Amino acid sequence: MSTFEEGYSRLLDNIGGINGTYDSAAYVGNVENAVNRTIEALRNEAAHRVNVSSEDYLKGWLAEPWHAETLKASAAARGRSDIWANVPANNGAGDVLYGNATTTLEAQLKYLKRGEETAKGLSNPKFSRMEKVGPSDQVEIIKETAERLALKNLLNRPEQAAHYQDTADRASDSLQIDNASSKPLDEKTAKEMAKDFRKDGDIDADKYGLNTENFVEWSDVARQAGQAALNAAIMSAALTAAPHIWAMIREHIETGQIDTNKLAGRFQDVLHGAGTAGLRGGVAAALTAACKSGLMGDSLKSVSPMAIGMATTLTLNALDYSFKLQQGIITNQEFAHHCFRDTFVLSTGIFGATVGQIIIPIPWLGALAGNLVGSTLGAVVFEGANQVVLGVCVESGWTFLGMVSQDYTVSEDVLRQAGFDTFCVHSFNKQSFSTKSFSIQSFSTNSLSFKPVRRGVIACNAIGNF
Repeated sequence: MSTFEEGYSRLLDNIGGINGTYDSAAYVGNVENAVNRTIEALRNEAAHRVNVSSEDYLKGWLAEPWHAETLKASAAARGRSDIWANVPANNGAGDVLYGNATTTLEAQLKYLKRGEETAKGLSNPKFSRMEKVGPSDQVEIIKETAERLALKNLLNRPEQAAHYQDTADRASDSLQIDNASSKPLDEKTAKEMAKDFRKDGDIDADKYGLNTENFVEWSDVARQAGQAALNAAIMSAALTAAPHIWAMIREHIETGQIDTNKLAGRFQDVLHGAGTAGLRGGVAAALTAACKSGLMGDSLKSVSPMAIGMATTLTLNALDYSFKLQQGIITNQEFAHHCFRDTFVLSTGIFGATVGQIIIPIPWLGALAGNLVGSTLGAVVFEGANQVVLGVCVESGWTFLGMVSQDYTVSEDVLRQAGFDTFCVHSFNKQSFSTKSFSIQSFSTNSLSFKPVRRGVIACNAIGNF
């Protein structure tokens, strides 16, 4: 196998884990950016209102960007890029406008001290047919109050009764559209947040749950892993199929036909490579999303996504080698050799992917090119270093910490070349003979030749005589 083919083979082995890692790292990055924009919007609103509004009024102003921005953060966590929300600056009837690619909705927010007051405020006729949001600790009171007032005004003030009933039907503690929703906010927390802004000009984001772990759910991790697995499988299938397609074209040019038996084998190679890459991509994506989002604890949020992708690929590769070792397909030395090679080549491949993405800031193209260069370079360096190590082992008998097998028995080929008859123990039959019929035959020779036995590599990481 050529150096390029070795590097390309390593790329196909590693692309799944790298693809899954990049996908999930980008996903968590999008959620984190959305959360940061929420904090920034709250900070700007507080700075704009803090000198003209008391805490009781400021909490209501803060509730508007809170629900608008946390809705967008929730949409990012659900993997939705079509959901939008904003707080209009024209002081119109609606406090928040939001929607998706096909729908536009309008919402009115009220954060008064008591639920009864909030219910009456939301029932203003100009808020009719708007979505209505209040503090999460008042929602039940708002609904009950609005329902009671609707019945009370049904006969004498039917129009106002309809507005109360509209509040009872629509009141909620969050903005919702499709599978995304804003974070509920109770009146006490909203007021406490207003106090923090008035006192320090900023807030502790973790205190108010403004972090990725409060937006990303395990179902999001599962969805992201599935998408990453599919992307990895598609990319691997394309890269695996490319050499086969070229081989078929060349075969058709040279012979005028295509061997269908080879075609079936090539198709199986593509399917196997895509399935393996999909598995690696899915596992790497799930681990990356769970760690970086904080679902597995704050200590793992700082883990490098590349380290996760590398560990995932190495673990799955080691499991594959373990099965082959158990089945006797490879030896202990081959198992150690493959694991050591994968660690080295994968490290250079991931480093190359990182550098390539910086040099070529086109999604995936830079990482793919950098990975190919890094994997190829890593394969060259590893094989060169391996030859040097084996050369030292040949001369010194060193076992390289048990990774190289030292065999001091003379091989059968060498024995045959030396004129010795070899036999198989299982097929050797003993025969008795009489000493009376035993005679010695002499021989003479005019020349004597010999071939020296030397030490060298006789198998993968195995040193012997030949």
